[in-house]
Amino acid sequence: MFPYIELGLIKLPTYLLMFLIGYALMVCWARKIAVKYEYPKEDIFYLSLYGGIGILIGAKVMYFISKLPIIIPKFDLYIKYWKINPIGAFNFSFGGLVFYGGLIGAVVGAYMYCRQYKMPFTPLLDIFAPLIPFVHGMGRIGCFLGGCCYGKEYHGFGSVQFPENDLVPVLDDVPRIPVQLIEASLNFVIAFVLYRLMKCGKMKLGQLMGIYLVYYTIIRFLMEMMRGDSIRGNVGGISTSQIISILLIPIGIVLVHGKWLAKRQENS
Repeated sequence: MFPYIELGLIKLPTYLLMFLIGYALMVCWARKIAVKYEYPKEDIFYLSLYGGIGILIGAKVMYFISKLPIIIPKFDLYIKYWKINPIGAFNFSFGGLVFYGGLIGAVVGAYMYCRQYKMPFTPLLDIFAPLIPFVHGMGRIGCFLGGCCYGKEYHGFGSVQFPENDLVPVLDDVPRIPVQLIEASLNFVIAFVLYRLMKCGKMKLGQLMGIYLVYYTIIRFLMEMMRGDSIRGNVGGISTSQIISILLIPIGIVLVHGKWLAKRQENS
């Protein structure tokens, strides 16, 4: 476990460092892929800035939404908490990040850039299809190093015993499933597969993103069953991320089918 890198007076979270490395590599990779789709690669950098802002806003907003099942029943106490300890209330409300919120925010940010500068949006679905799981995999390695998003208690082969730490006091109580590394590996696998499918040049527009959405929503639904952190919101025993996975699967299926985007291309 290696939650921070100390640079003098600055403590840089390892998760943030891993994400930034992955994001920078993604931008460089996207510029090369953009040529294949006749998308101006000089726009990729600026579009990525819009997407990055969307990631931050979306991930924070979705984290707040995940807290609503806790906030709503005790709304009066929640308001008092803001008055007594606004910093603590802010950290409780927006102190984490939710991947699905970041994904949705990134799509919205990219779409806004395309609308503002009259750029085609649909090629981006394929350009970034293999890159999103790559960045996500890097982020999950950061989660493992930081100790967040940890797994349930597990004493079998491959279990991980985290050292004692102040960041997550309960983390070292028992051996756990290394769910962060499992999810990172699965993300890297689909990133490689999607890139190979892209190289073969036989996929319809949008199908790569569709494959990613179907694959990851199923994987994420199952991964949630292995998670041991209890701070995430849930409704009726189903986590926020599982609910979003169920909602996104139909979108992925539509994209894999390919006809919807094909019709849009014909009408444009």
